[in-house]
Amino acid sequence: MDYDAIEVHFGEIWLKGGNRSMFVSALHRNILSAMRGMRYVSLARERDRFMVYTDRDSDYAKISGALARVPGISWFAPIVTAKPTLQDIMKKAGLFAKRGPVRVVAKRAFKGHKFDSYELVSRMIKASQSGKLGLTLDKDAGNVLYINVVKEKAMLHLNKSRGVGGLPVGTSGKAVVLLSGGIDSPVAAFYAMKRGLLPVYVHFHTFPENDEALKSKIPKLVGVLSGYSNGAKVYYMPAHQFQAAVMKIPTKYELVVYKRFMYKVAERIAKLEGADAIVTGESIGQVASQTIDNMLASQGTVKPLILRPLSGFDKEEIIAKARELGTYDLSIQEYRDVCSIKIKRPATRTNAALISRLYAACKLAPIVSKAVKASKQQIVS
Repeated sequence: MDYDAIEVHFGEIWLKGGNRSMFVSALHRNILSAMRGMRYVSLARERDRFMVYTDRDSDYAKISGALARVPGISWFAPIVTAKPTLQDIMKKAGLFAKRGPVRVVAKRAFKGHKFDSYELVSRMIKASQSGKLGLTLDKDAGNVLYINVVKEKAMLHLNKSRGVGGLPVGTSGKAVVLLSGGIDSPVAAFYAMKRGLLPVYVHFHTFPENDEALKSKIPKLVGVLSGYSNGAKVYYMPAHQFQAAVMKIPTKYELVVYKRFMYKVAERIAKLEGADAIVTGESIGQVASQTIDNMLASQGTVKPLILRPLSGFDKEEIIAKARELGTYDLSIQEYRDVCSIKIKRPATRTNAALISRLYAACKLAPIVSKAVKASKQQIVS
């Protein structure tokens, strides 16, 4: 059937106070960016919603797919509009007849009309029973026909498509996301974006040259994630100098020292990019380097706020979300990065003082600068 528009609602944003307009404006920009190149008539703000007005040439599946990846959207649905009269609303309701029996949920948002939602539903039930509605009503039907009557029109739609929710990307600032080739960090990146953070990705690789990393699965992972942020910037960071430097310390401390090195590099990138946070895919106790002691020891004196969105997740929950996002199949492809190194009997209880001494002994401070200078940047659209 031909729809008139797609109704887009924002949830959490509506609870904001005096700075609500900033969040709404950001969401407007992000929706426009997500629909770039797609056919539609206009995007309009109407009180507590956006309306994507469309025509017969609009690809609803494509537009809906884009809207489903825009943080800040609570739900959306393609709608049919009617005049705010009982007669026209019931006429337009008949257009949904091919969908089978429906349950009606009506709301009269504008109180100035002569009828209320109760009268509307009652009239529809009577018309359905007499066969004049052209639509079968059933209070136990799985499909729900929503009718919202505002001042100038009524909007009708079947069911709702769930959005990402949260806050528009960019409204909470920037964050450097430490992205590995594994399952966890892409999921952490998604949750960071859901809370309004614009990601700048940093990936440490073991290839001799940055260009080899650009041919790996990492750009594909970022490509999937960039659907939620309308593009992304990636730093590909060679790790071979770090690997050579830590050969002089006990192996059991290597991963914790490596985490410190990654944080210091991320801190440098954060300063360059104007970011105030670092995001990791760590989950408390999942592996040896993610014990509370080791996480405290590895972060040391790093200034940006370190966010761990997956702290309370178990592996099954993370995998389920990765499948939902579309990153799982890429993440499980064979790939060797420094985080995947297996160490026998890794230390589970270290402290910041010990890691600082080992870090200094390896002379890693100047290697941070060398790694940043040797990195390669990529913009993913």
